[in-house]
Amino acid sequence: MLRLTFTNPLSLGYLSLVLAAVLFALVDGLAVHHPDASFSGVWALLLTAPTVFPLWLAGDAFWGGSGAPVGYLMAATAVAALVNALLLGLVYRALRGRRRGPRRSVVSAGWHTRGHGDH
Repeated sequence: MLRLTFTNPLSLGYLSLVLAAVLFALVDGLAVHHPDASFSGVWALLLTAPTVFPLWLAGDAFWGGSGAPVGYLMAATAVAALVNALLLGLVYRALRGRRRGPRRSVVSAGWHTRGHGDH
């Protein structure tokens, strides 16, 4: 599973985009002062969709009316990004496929053993 999640170009590109969106939201939230709320965190949410939504809803259901804590929401977003990267790895492997040549018979001393026996 680790190989499917982290070692193919499709998953790595996706995880890089998610990391860039999270870093953008962090820099925007910590370094830039806004008179109102910023929508910079929406990019990370959109990139981890649709996997993040059931996780967030499960957290809200578990914690009830108070809502899920921020730490849970951040962890759920990270888990959603990893699940999406794994799914993209599976898609990449399926599209790339296993290139196998046709099965060939064993050649022994210039003779194909299929249909000729072992002489």
